[in-house]
Amino acid sequence: MNDVLNPFVDATVQCWGCSVFDRLFQIVSDAAARVYDQFVVFCAILFCVLFAFFVINAVWQNIKGGISDPWYQKSLKPIIINSLVSLAFLSLGVYLPRFVSTITFEPVTNIALVYTHSMLQTTPDDVNERVTYQPAQIADDGFFRPQLRDSIILLMKTTVTQFQSYIKLGIAVMDQAFSASALLGIGSLIMHIIVFFIGLYLAYGFFKLFWRFCCYFADIIVAMAFFAFFFPLSLILVAFQGANAPSWISNLGKSVGTNQFKNLINSIIALAAAVLTYTVIMVIIAKFFSAPGQSVTDIMTLITSGNIIADDLSMDNVTAMTLGGCIILVYVLNFIYKEIPNVTNMVLGAFGVSQENQLSEQLANDAMRLTNDIIQGVKKAGATIISGGDKTDNAKDNK
Repeated sequence: MNDVLNPFVDATVQCWGCSVFDRLFQIVSDAAARVYDQFVVFCAILFCVLFAFFVINAVWQNIKGGISDPWYQKSLKPIIINSLVSLAFLSLGVYLPRFVSTITFEPVTNIALVYTHSMLQTTPDDVNERVTYQPAQIADDGFFRPQLRDSIILLMKTTVTQFQSYIKLGIAVMDQAFSASALLGIGSLIMHIIVFFIGLYLAYGFFKLFWRFCCYFADIIVAMAFFAFFFPLSLILVAFQGANAPSWISNLGKSVGTNQFKNLINSIIALAAAVLTYTVIMVIIAKFFSAPGQSVTDIMTLITSGNIIADDLSMDNVTAMTLGGCIILVYVLNFIYKEIPNVTNMVLGAFGVSQENQLSEQLANDAMRLTNDIIQGVKKAGATIISGGDKTDNAKDNK
């Protein structure tokens, strides 16, 4: 079964979201670079308006306080110094945000790549061989450098290779159910039938997770768009930090500045977190199919490399669990699938970061709902065609 279905899995389970992300990255990067200078002018005008409100507020607060605090030293002086620095940075044009992304987002992505490749014992060449999508050539004059796009796409492709591997594990388990030992008795036959459905459940469950992962580019591209288009505004609002500015100015600066910066980093980390979470889950599953005394590391290497076949799996543990144990394993798998987000948050929480994928999850839910509606529509249309409209006619006659 592996020999027949593995090539199909390799050809089908590819990075479906890579081309969409690639194109949207080009649009966001190019558009943000083109409007950057015009938006800088707008931000400079906005700064003058906010500065006027700030001065009026500072004078009023000092008058109410009996002019007990030197408002120039406490309020006005920090704003003047910060604004000179901010305006100087704005004058650098798009070169400044490109430099910021080079020293922040690109290292985060590269570290995530090194981490995932080390954990999976793979290389970029191996990933490119298994997931064939290659980024299009783009000019190096956008808001973000092409190197950032290439690294994110490679990180997405690395995760896709693991979905290929886990689906192949499910196929190997199904293949193991067709072994000659299934003919040793009615109990053995029933057990192998259950094992077959366990393998089918594994393959189906990880294909669903792969389908959801294809939507994970959404949060990254939205975070990139917000960061790119609001970078000049956030730079201007930094001028009001460290002074007695009104709370609404400080909150605005946090929303369009610090939060967007964190959201983009967390969205990138979410891609690497998928590899970590699924690998932890697979260690639990692999233990069920490893022979007594066999190292789980050995079987995990076969699984993650996509080379797992039925002969590599042992039925000893499954047999020892009895038929009831097989059924329990199904419930364990179902529980694991549901607990994956919680495991991810727990692991990332240890490092003080979180994954930003709310939009991706919503997009995935909508895609799953749409797919289900299409399937149900096709089933109803097929039933109508097969029945020749008899049910419809009978319903009319009953009325």
